[in-house]
Amino acid sequence: MPPPKGVWGVDIGQCALKALRLEMIEGKPVATAFDYVEHPKILSQPDADPDQLIREALDKFLSRNEIKHDEVAIGIAGQSGLARFVKLPPVEQKKIAEIVKFEAKQQIPFPLDEVVWDYQKIAGGDVTDGFAMETEIGLFAMKRDVISRYLGYFGGSKIEVHCVQMSPLALVNFTTYETLKKGGTTPLPEEPPDPNDDTPRGKKRCVVVLDIGTEASNLIITDGAKIIWQRPLPLGGNNFTRALTKELKLTFAKAEHLKRNAAKSPELPQILKALKPVLQDFVGEVQRSLGYFTNTHRDAHVGYLVGLGSAFRLPGLQKYLAEKLQIDVRKPATFDRLTGDAVLKDPLFLENLLTFPVAYGLALQALNEARLTTNLLPAEIRTDRMIRQKKPFAVAAAAVLLLGTAGFALGYGANYSSLNDPQIASAITKAKSAVSAVGTQESKYTAKQTEMTNTQNVVKAVISGNDERLNWPRFEEVFSMSLPHPGPRGNLDAGLWQTQAGKDAIDWFQERMKHGVRIENASRDERSEMPLSLAMVNVEAVHTRWVDNLVVFYQNADKEVFGDVNSKIGFNESISRYMKDDEKEPDDKGGPNKPTKPKVPAGGGWIVEIRGYTDNKEEEQFIKKALLANLQRMDAFADKGKDKVGKYMPEVVDPIKGRVSHAFLYHLWPVPNAQPNIFQYIDQSYLDPLAGGTGATTDNKNGVPAPGGSSSGPARPLSGSTSPGSPMSNAAAEPSGPVAGQPWLPLTSTSVATQGGASGMSPSMSGPPGKPPGPGPSSSGMPKSNTGAMPGIPGLQVIEPPKLATGNGPARNRYEFVVMFLWREPGAEVRTPPDLLNGPPASSPSGPASMSMPASR
Repeated sequence: MPPPKGVWGVDIGQCALKALRLEMIEGKPVATAFDYVEHPKILSQPDADPDQLIREALDKFLSRNEIKHDEVAIGIAGQSGLARFVKLPPVEQKKIAEIVKFEAKQQIPFPLDEVVWDYQKIAGGDVTDGFAMETEIGLFAMKRDVISRYLGYFGGSKIEVHCVQMSPLALVNFTTYETLKKGGTTPLPEEPPDPNDDTPRGKKRCVVVLDIGTEASNLIITDGAKIIWQRPLPLGGNNFTRALTKELKLTFAKAEHLKRNAAKSPELPQILKALKPVLQDFVGEVQRSLGYFTNTHRDAHVGYLVGLGSAFRLPGLQKYLAEKLQIDVRKPATFDRLTGDAVLKDPLFLENLLTFPVAYGLALQALNEARLTTNLLPAEIRTDRMIRQKKPFAVAAAAVLLLGTAGFALGYGANYSSLNDPQIASAITKAKSAVSAVGTQESKYTAKQTEMTNTQNVVKAVISGNDERLNWPRFEEVFSMSLPHPGPRGNLDAGLWQTQAGKDAIDWFQERMKHGVRIENASRDERSEMPLSLAMVNVEAVHTRWVDNLVVFYQNADKEVFGDVNSKIGFNESISRYMKDDEKEPDDKGGPNKPTKPKVPAGGGWIVEIRGYTDNKEEEQFIKKALLANLQRMDAFADKGKDKVGKYMPEVVDPIKGRVSHAFLYHLWPVPNAQPNIFQYIDQSYLDPLAGGTGATTDNKNGVPAPGGSSSGPARPLSGSTSPGSPMSNAAAEPSGPVAGQPWLPLTSTSVATQGGASGMSPSMSGPPGKPPGPGPSSSGMPKSNTGAMPGIPGLQVIEPPKLATGNGPARNRYEFVVMFLWREPGAEVRTPPDLLNGPPASSPSGPASMSMPASR
């Protein structure tokens, strides 16, 4: 008769191997055997070989105990594992496993194929209409190589492991079953209330367990139900030993012997004095842990602390912790819920009782008496054992199947001769011929299908660009919406205009636009303080340019604006300073004044240049908070009418949403005593010299000129643009002189007579190029050139500003600016294959290289 089946809980510590065998007798766990194998050396000692010592301990354990028919559960230190407690969203009960796997990918900081993980429902999980509500799960994982190393120890000693658990979780099982008297198939009768219980009403009473190991300790807190909390402490019994070696000048071995026999030593006062710093560290770690727990678990109340481990045999340790932590500290003297006098009354077991709780918890799990039942034994090992257990049944089934097959063979053998009929061979030949014919037809069909596909590609090439024909109208619509508009129905932050001065300025502007400016009030209107608080910008020109290499363009722009330290040209600021966080990256070589640089996608795109001015006294900060901020949230404006393009062109996505980025302020110039319609800095484009070899005003994708563009020279100003205080006149429209499309200048200007004469020619088209004055003094935060001049841009046409007209002109500052941003037009990268159209395409590119838009004020 085989012996009754039992289970072993095996805990391999740094000092010794602890093993406890339990059996279920009459529905209760009974201790039937134990073993305590002390290592010759502590595993963490420098001259120790941990692998060899563990194998020797296992061999000695195996030589003393018969475990052939028993199951074995082993514990692995908690520092090697990971425990997370996650509350799941409402989910169908049958899909909980899928959600948990998703959570495991988020919570475990390693690929799942490198770890062994398991989970268990801790609390909640009430099912409502098929959905599990408020389900909280415990997720536990450990690296596969750590588990394999431990299994290798047992495999080398011919011990088959059935369960792998983390030591802290085994302590949770011990505490729940033995200390809190909860769980188990045979629950204990309810105990009378504890007269010393000071748990406040509405809170759950928890117990703290401190298990002091050799190199590290485990601190767990649980109420035996929902609350499970654990933390490893980086202090252990060896810290006491090292303190003795340092203070008493002993070897490690002598200090360890003195620590174990401290109660009998005449040098007890010196021992306790040497251990005091370590004890203070212990108290500090425990206090921090308890403080963190009480802050994160407001519904919990710590009742008392249970001390485990050989270190609690030190005289005075229990009392010291109780005084410093202000909490009741207890040590178990026996295991109340466990029976088996042969084990429980053995002197060796009683002497080392405080070291057996982990083995006790492991054995409880193997008996299915534990609170936590997760198993970190690899799934492939479980599957292999399941197959091995079923092999005898499989062999028997195979034998029965073989006998049945033999009977069928004998029964049908008589009919085999009928299968050799010559007509069968003839039918097979005809079938092969039919299959060959089908293959020939399939080849012809495939060839025709390929021909049809090629024809379709040619047709598509002819109409290439059709899906992009609404890109530019849509861009102009969304861009217009993004220009700053103050007021309750505007698109600006209230802080930019919702002051009394800002509201008065809006009222002044609306009245001015509604009724105009009388001649007698023109001078006073031009000197008005209202524009200083007006939250608007004037856009004088919008110039666009296709750039093949965006990275090079932004590098050129950043280098031009920041400048060269040696040549002292530039403004010592990166263009990335106002960009969004995801549009810039650290500049390791930029120094303290240039911590970031633009982070630009590779490839090509449209660069849009906005040239304009504002009278707002906040100058650069206003441009940042109004114009740049609106450009950075272009997606929000694109949401208005986002279905327009799809309405007329099905399946075509909105060309603006998610495609505008990297807006930056190229420069801002203060212009004192500015004259209406006479600009010093914004009557020319800065795009072409910055682009350099990265593109051209022609469409580089197809090699044809872009409409409205020019390879060099100033961009055409906006027709009809006005400035505050200038009369609304037809003279502001695009001139019709010999050089149409050039900036308009008043005929009374002496500079016009000098440079362009009656022909109406712009200063930008005649006369020797000059050098504009430096930015001059300004309250703006925009840095000034070190030389007082504009940064030198190779190829940029520098225009001498017109001289101011004489007379009583305006005396108000104006701030001229240039802002640029990137638009990656969808479909712009598609090239038309020339070989399909018998030559290069003659169609225009998908958008203009430059465009004029209505001026915004």
